[in-house]
Parts: sequence; C-alpha cells; structure tokens
Amino acid sequence: MNHEPQWKNRKPMHTNSPLLDYLTQVRIIHLRNRVDRYTVLVRELANVGLDINDDRVQITDAICCSDDNAFPSPSVFGSFLSHLKTLREAHDKQYRSILVLEDDAIFRSFFSSEDFQKQLVDTLSAKPWDICYFGHPVTNLLKTQPKGLINTNLIFRWSHCYAVHQRILPELIAYLEATMERPAGHPEGGKMYFDGALSMFRERSPNVVTLISNPTFSIQRGSISTLADRRWYDKVAMLQLPLNLVRAIRDELWRRTGYFCTHCD
Repeated sequence: MNHEPQWKNRKPMHTNSPLLDYLTQVRIIHLRNRVDRYTVLVRELANVGLDINDDRVQITDAICCSDDNAFPSPSVFGSFLSHLKTLREAHDKQYRSILVLEDDAIFRSFFSSEDFQKQLVDTLSAKPWDICYFGHPVTNLLKTQPKGLINTNLIFRWSHCYAVHQRILPELIAYLEATMERPAGHPEGGKMYFDGALSMFRERSPNVVTLISNPTFSIQRGSISTLADRRWYDKVAMLQLPLNLVRAIRDELWRRTGYFCTHCD
C-alpha cells in the first residue's frame, strides 16, 4: 500500500506545546508502509499538544535498504542511515535543537500538561545540554534521583525519542560517519544499531552533556518490530487481533502508571 501522509494538505491546528515552542524542529522517522504506526502517531502527538500538521513537525521517510552493508541487517542499516540523514539535515539548516522521534513512540499521560512541559523547558534553558533522552530503558537506577531532567553518564540503548542541540551535531555526525567505515565490533565503534553508536559516542566523549528524563517519558508502542525478526506468534494470522488488544492495553497502562515497561533496566 502506498501511504501518502495527508497531513501535508491540511491546515495546522493550534499547538499548545511549550516544548515544541522551545525546540526548533520535531523530526519523525517513519516507514510509509507502517500505516498502523502513522495512525496511532497522529493521535499520540495530539494528546501531548503536538500537531503533526505544524510546520515545525516534519516527517522523514525512513530509508529502506536491500543490503546490510555489514550491519546486523538491512533494516538496521536503513535505521542508522535514517537517523544520520535527520541529524545532517538539522545541522545543514542550523536548527538550534531538534527532537527526533521514531514512529512508534508513545508518551506518559502527564507529558500532555503545559505546566509540566514548561518545567522541562525551564530546565533545558537554564544550562547547556547536548543530548536529552525523553525515552530510555532506565528505571530502577533513577528511583532515588529527583524528578524531571537530570544529568547522567549512564550508558544505555534506545533512540526512539531524543533531542540534540546544534552545538554537538558536528562532532556527533563525524563520529557516526566514522562508524560506517569501521567493521562491526571495532573498539572505537563500528557498524551497529544506531542506539548503540549513540551510546558509544557519549561514552567516548566526556564533554557531551547528557540529560535523561526521570521517570522515562516515552517508550515504544507495542507493535511488530521493523528491525528484529518476527516472533512466532506474530506470524500467526488468527493471533493478531488478540495480540493487538493486549499490546494496546499494555500501552495504556504504561501511559497512566509507568508500569509494564518490558524493556527497562
């Protein structure tokens, strides 16, 4: 099915997101054939005050590769290129900061609060930062830490919801380009998942100021992965309806309570 995003042809609604007002651009990496994700994404963004029709919200067509180029798989290679393309464009257009979302990102219910988003903006405006993870798998290690956005040197995976400041973009892009030239398993970082490369960049760049949300504000919606092989139950047609229902219930419970985060710590 050829999915054409109709949002390009609609008049934007009023955006009541202080976070979007602070950030220069929101870029969404989206596979056109994942209509299921696009439909949910429109509603998900609206719930947190982000109108997908806003000129500051742009969709980047995810790159599909037929060859893996020595990455773990063609899909992993395509994901890496899609993130790199998005960051290069942000640098070329001199955006002050950019929020990068993958099309399966979902958010906690409290993220919709304007007052809450204003608090985030106050934190981001108060001191220099380079990378800010609104979505991450860290939970237990943050239980004794203050709520909001905190500095961290923890190394973790996930890259479905993160912000980058223009200050660090040249260094980050140069590192990512270098990893594409090195073999997988290289001690300085080689061909790998994008989130792994982002983690290695942070680990090898002590100058990078990383903020992390406490608790995590975003996880990935329960849906069939485009990067990993399908599990056996995702291949059984008669199971898809009940599986989708279970995943939808899990997602809603997480939005409201923060529980059922199956990838954390």
